[in-house]
Amino acid sequence: MADSKDSRDKQADDTEKRQRERELDEALERNDEDEPSLDDEDEAELDEEASTEESDETEE
Repeated sequence: MADSKDSRDKQADDTEKRQRERELDEALERNDEDEPSLDDEDEAELDEEASTEESDETEE
């Protein structure tokens, strides 16, 4: 391919397209993985945050 603005733009577009495809493939692979389990401390923290948000909503 001749070195022109169009060919450089096409090459850049192709590179970006390949990167997006790689990221999509990686995301789909991660989707198959199990979420790490929460330990008791994490669950307590989430419960505390949820109750704080609920009390903030009732005050409004």
